[in-house]
Amino acid sequence: MKYQTRISKMDRSDESQPMHVIRGKRLSNLLAEKSFSETVFFLLSGREPDPKEAVLFDKMLLSVIDHGMGTTSSMTSRFVASGGNSLHVAVAGGVLSIGDYHGGAVEKAMKQFLHWVTMDETDLREEIKRKILAKEIIYGFGHKVYKTGDPRVEVLTNESAKLGFISKYLHLKDIIEDVFSQVKGRAIHANVDAILALFLCDFGFDPLLGKGIFLIGRVPGLIAQSHEELVHERPVRRVPEERIELVE
Repeated sequence: MKYQTRISKMDRSDESQPMHVIRGKRLSNLLAEKSFSETVFFLLSGREPDPKEAVLFDKMLLSVIDHGMGTTSSMTSRFVASGGNSLHVAVAGGVLSIGDYHGGAVEKAMKQFLHWVTMDETDLREEIKRKILAKEIIYGFGHKVYKTGDPRVEVLTNESAKLGFISKYLHLKDIIEDVFSQVKGRAIHANVDAILALFLCDFGFDPLLGKGIFLIGRVPGLIAQSHEELVHERPVRRVPEERIELVE
């Protein structure tokens, strides 16, 4: 039985010096010439990023590296660690907690943007208005903490402008925010999931990679949270009884 892949293989054409090849390029050459984030881009998309994409993608990963111990994934990692598990088990627990409402909205946001970018602006505004009135989810907008705007969105948007990066999708953010303000009479702002999704659409990434790209950025934070729990906290976290209310 043969296994097929388009990603990587050990090249043994020269048995005196086997080489690991990733998408047609030697790992040793990537190691010598590319950064980690550039290689991640190449590994996932099958093409090398141009200089503007490389800088922007690196900052996109950085934007989600950690968001405090109170997030779903960080607390999950800490609770798993507190039960006496190894570091990698605690990190895996945090990874498994990523879902459509925490970290995983990038995938669904990409799908909605890929559809909306094909629409005439008038029709798009009507579609967004309909979804708002029907109380349907518009992925990538609103935040539990950042009520007046996610600062990570501002930084990444400014960075793209500074680089001279031309986005075919970024205008969707402004349209959605504008329609929401008109319909609801109050502001809603894009969050980090939206800005990642918009630029990933520009890069041509498959939406199925959305959660994975978030994880590449977040796992270092989960490692740090898990390590701190193991080293500095007492075992067996428990929610205080006074914070638990028994209801009928």
